Amino acid sequence: MNRFPENLSRLRRAAGYTQESLAEAMGVSRQAVSKWESGQAMPEAATLVDLADLLGCSLDQLARQDLSGLPVSGGDGALEDGAGPEDRALFMAYVTHMDLFARMMAGGVALVLAGLAALLAAYALLGENGLVILPFFAFLSAAVFLFVWGGMTHDGFLKSHPHIPLLWTPGELDAFRKRFRLGVSLGVMGILADLALLVFLAWRAGENEAGRAWAVALFLLVLSLCVGTFVYLGLQSEKMEGPAEKQDEDRWSGVIMMGATVLFLLAGFLWDLWHPAWVVFPVGGILCGIVGALRKK
Repeated sequence: MNRFPENLSRLRRAAGYTQESLAEAMGVSRQAVSKWESGQAMPEAATLVDLADLLGCSLDQLARQDLSGLPVSGGDGALEDGAGPEDRALFMAYVTHMDLFARMMAGGVALVLAGLAALLAAYALLGENGLVILPFFAFLSAAVFLFVWGGMTHDGFLKSHPHIPLLWTPGELDAFRKRFRLGVSLGVMGILADLALLVFLAWRAGENEAGRAWAVALFLLVLSLCVGTFVYLGLQSEKMEGPAEKQDEDRWSGVIMMGATVLFLLAGFLWDLWHPAWVVFPVGGILCGIVGALRKK
């Protein structure tokens, strides 16, 4: 039976190491140590030998023996029973902050797509009228507010608290992984069903331009819920893993979606291509997913 995550945490605290000090001694990141102790990753064989030497134990003690009776001191480990009051308070503040940040970012992305749906709905009602752009800008303004406020708040929190103690228990991590898989599966299924609905409604509308606009508007509205769910799940995953692991990915995703917005506005205002240009947003979402997958590789 593999007891490595639990034994590493106990042996580390028994030796008087924090996650940060052990990471420095091993030449790895604190997030790597946190993942080892939460069971999300395993170190390489050479690293296991170095860990055993550093902690003064055998490989068998580190990976297989039951060390539940080993006395340990307080620390900042990934297992909740070793956390001090300050670590617990910081951990709870981090959880509250990340939940709010995830809702704000997911809401912002959903608002951008919902704004496009509102634009097309206004076009279906008013036809060629300059006022149809107003609903989109209303939604876009709200989304930008969430992006700016949420992004600045998030950056400020991470700068004020560069080291976040991750106190998740293995049970909490397993439960989140199940919710994550379920949410992603439902989101993908929702997008496929949404595409099928778009094809059907566009076929029913035929050459009716207003009907086709309503079809695309409904498609974008459903898509906003699916994409918002993906963003929310991604940020919840960041919450579980630690913020330092995904900052570069988030930065690239932000650049991609901002570029998509700029392309959409340029195509609309300069060449009056509002209707076909909306495709840049789902393409941008796909590119964000590719960036995340490549970074994990």
